[in-house]
Amino acid sequence: MASVKNLKKDLNNIIGEIIQNINLWQLENSDADLKKSEKLIDECFDAFDSVIKKIHQKNITDNNKHFKNISFELTDIASELVKKFNKL
Repeated sequence: MASVKNLKKDLNNIIGEIIQNINLWQLENSDADLKKSEKLIDECFDAFDSVIKKIHQKNITDNNKHFKNISFELTDIASELVKKFNKL
């Protein structure tokens, strides 16, 4: 079972690193149009909020399955955000 504590750490680390990379990209490409990168940062915050709500969801019948699914979802979300970042 993925523990809640480790799941939250993973969420913070993954989303935080993606945002940090976007910020570095913005500093290196200050002459570029930053609207897309700002939108991507907003998507990162939305993804964080979405996952944290699922972590704190009550009335779960099968905790193991629930947290394992959240872990897989976090992986999928992170890969999609990285793909979007690579397109900048």
